[in-house]
Amino acid sequence: MNKVTKLLSFAAFSITLSTSELVLSDAIVVLKAEQAMFATEKAIALGAKLSEQLKPQTTRLDSMGEDLQALQGRLEADRDMMSSEEAQKLQLEIQTMAVEHQQLKAYLSNIKAKTEQDFLAKMRPALDKVLRRLIEENNISLIINGQSVIYNAAGIDITPKVVELLNMEP
Repeated sequence: MNKVTKLLSFAAFSITLSTSELVLSDAIVVLKAEQAMFATEKAIALGAKLSEQLKPQTTRLDSMGEDLQALQGRLEADRDMMSSEEAQKLQLEIQTMAVEHQQLKAYLSNIKAKTEQDFLAKMRPALDKVLRRLIEENNISLIINGQSVIYNAAGIDITPKVVELLNMEP
């Protein structure tokens, strides 16, 4: 009975070795999925559209930043010549403008983040379709997240190919 167990163990070990060779012969690739989706023509067009829509707020944010810096510079330069009431009034104006500046900046960041999340959610089915196609055509057995990779050999990063195929999707 002991010989049968050893024989079965050897057979199982042999099958495991031959199976792992098959797995190793399949392709292992690297993909930066988000980078691929944001590099598509659709993403670039969406970015341009969003920039155009938010241009008034962005211009206002930039102008506020410049005004804020000017007021801070004036306070630093003229503090010694100002009365304490004038300095306090200017500091209050700076604080009020800084809060408004931060709120507008947060608003713009939130809109950008929400737009990016919505875009990624809409692109996910197309990405899945493209990946299934690539997996089947190239006998891919493992896709590694490119943002986790420190180094990869040339030719195994499929991100450019995925961008190309995503651009062909309707």
